[in-house]
Amino acid sequence: MNTGLISSRYADSLLQYAVSLGQQEEVYDKMKLLSEMFMKMPALRHVMMNPSVLIGDKKKILVTACGGSMPSSLSRMIDLILRNEREEVLQYITLRLIDLYRERFNIQRGKLVTAVAIDGETEQRLIARIKKMVKANVEMESVVDPEIIGGFVLTLGDFRWDASISGELARIRNKFQKEQL
Repeated sequence: MNTGLISSRYADSLLQYAVSLGQQEEVYDKMKLLSEMFMKMPALRHVMMNPSVLIGDKKKILVTACGGSMPSSLSRMIDLILRNEREEVLQYITLRLIDLYRERFNIQRGKLVTAVAIDGETEQRLIARIKKMVKANVEMESVVDPEIIGGFVLTLGDFRWDASISGELARIRNKFQKEQL
C-alpha cells in the first residue's frame, strides 16, 4: 500500500472541501493539533489501528484529540476515513494536509531562538519584517534557550541566521584554530 499516495489524496480532498465551505483555517488548526497529539501520544496511533475499538469510539477519541470539536468538513472526512478503514494513514493525512495548506496559502514556518523571552509586540514587529523579506506569511515558533547567551537564532526554511553570542564565540574560536594550523 502506498501510504504517501493515499494520504495525499485524502488530504487534498479535505483541503478542497474545507476551502469550498470556508473552513480551511479551522481545519488547518485542528489538523496541526491532531498531528501534535499523534507525536506526543503514540498510544493514539495504536488505538486508531486497533480493530477491537469501535468506529464510534475512535471518532470520539479523535474529536477529543482535536480539542473537543471539529468543523463539519473534517468530521465528514474522519467518518470517511474510519468507514474505509484507513486509520493507519490518518497521521500521514494530517501531516500532508498541513504541507498542502502551507503551500497553497504561501506560509513559511520558522523558529526563533532567543536567550530570554521576548514580549509579544517585539515578536510581532520581527515577524512583520520577516514577512516583508520573504514575501510570504510566516508561522513563527519562539523558543527560549539560555545556552545562546544573547542575541537570536532564526531558522526559516533552509535559511539560518545565527546572531547569537554563543555563535559569534564559536566563530571566533574556529578562526583562531584555523590560524594556529
